Amino acid sequence: MGVNDPEQLGRIFAERVNAGDLEGLVALYEQGATFVGPDGASASGIDAIRERLEGLLAMASRITLTSSRAIIADDIALMSNRWQMSLRAGDGEPAGLHGASSEVARRQPSGGWLYAIDNPVLVDVAPVVSPGTASGP
Repeated sequence: MGVNDPEQLGRIFAERVNAGDLEGLVALYEQGATFVGPDGASASGIDAIRERLEGLLAMASRITLTSSRAIIADDIALMSNRWQMSLRAGDGEPAGLHGASSEVARRQPSGGWLYAIDNPVLVDVAPVVSPGTASGP
């Protein structure tokens, strides 16, 4: 399963997070993809990525893209997104998080596009947690 336009991957990712669709999220990644979490730890391969995304969904997350850009060269796409997320912190209190991401997608033999690398927080744009400022889902 892939997405026909790599410029839509970020939007579809957000929709699936907001719907709590774990398997739909996992389906956006290549088998050998790498996901870098907000803590800087990498997860490679579908099973490891599923585990990280499951943790994200467990926080009752809601994500909104605020800007998106894609540069496509043949079968590779470099994307960047700015996003805002509301979630429940460990103590159950609402929190807000925002940041920027960089992703690499690859066109699959079927013609669809999947994430090869997903880095949702750039080093120079660290997430900001604002307790009590985000609305819950």
